[in-house]
Amino acid sequence: MKTTKKLFLLAILLLAGTTVKAQEKAENLGYFNHLSAGLTLGTTGIGIDLAAPIGEFFEVRAGYSFFPLTIKSDVHYKRHNNDRTTEVAGKLNFGDAKLLLDYFPFKTSTFRLTAGFYLGNKDIVKFDNEDDPVKPGDFEKGEGLEIGDYVVEFDEHGIGRAAVQVNSFKPYVGIGIGRNIPRNTIGVSADFGVQFWGSPKIVEKQTGHDGVLTESSVSRKDGGAIKTISKISVFPVLTIRIGGKLF
Repeated sequence: MKTTKKLFLLAILLLAGTTVKAQEKAENLGYFNHLSAGLTLGTTGIGIDLAAPIGEFFEVRAGYSFFPLTIKSDVHYKRHNNDRTTEVAGKLNFGDAKLLLDYFPFKTSTFRLTAGFYLGNKDIVKFDNEDDPVKPGDFEKGEGLEIGDYVVEFDEHGIGRAAVQVNSFKPYVGIGIGRNIPRNTIGVSADFGVQFWGSPKIVEKQTGHDGVLTESSVSRKDGGAIKTISKISVFPVLTIRIGGKLF
C-alpha cells in the first residue's frame, strides 16, 4: 500500500513537471510587464482580481470576493414560556480582499504553490428577525430565538441578532493549476487550499453592542447548522478563475 501511494505521488509530480510543453518557448515573463484581470467562482463566492508576473517563477494576485446568499426560515422562541415562531433571515456574510503569491517550481509547468491571506468580514454568518420582530411585551427578559442549543435574547425592540465570528485576517496556503497570466488572450486556472479562520465563536448583538451568546438551558439533541459552522477553524477553498490578459 505504501509503495502504491509513493508511485501515485510520483506520477502526479511527473505530470505537473511535464505539462504544457507547448509553452516552453513562450514569451519571457518579466517583473510586472503583464497584467491579467479575472473572474473567480468557488467556495469563497464570486470575485474579481488582478494578476501580474514577478519573473518566470512567481505571480502576485490581488482581488475581492463575496458570497451573496440569504436563507429565511421560521424559528421558535418562547412567549411567556409558550412556543411561538418568527421568521429569521440567515446570511452568509463572506466578503474578503485577498493578496496571494504563486510560485511555479517548474518553468514549463502550470502547477503552482500559493500562499497569502484574505482580509475582511469577521461575521461570516449573520442571522436576525428584523423583518418579523416580536412585539415588546410579548416576551420576558432572557427569552429569545432558539437556534439549536443556543438562545439569542431579544433586545428591547423584540429583535434577536447574532453572528458566527472568525478572525478578520485569514492566512491561506494551497496549490493550483494554470497560469493566471494567460499565454494567450484568455486562460483558465484553479486553486485548491485552505483558509485558517482561528477559533470561531457565536456572539449575539443587542442594540449595536456585541455580547457572548450563551447556551440555552433548554438543550437540544444537536446544535444544527449554526453550531456546526462554529466548530470549523479551517475552511476549504476551491476556486475556478477565468482570466484575460490586458497587456
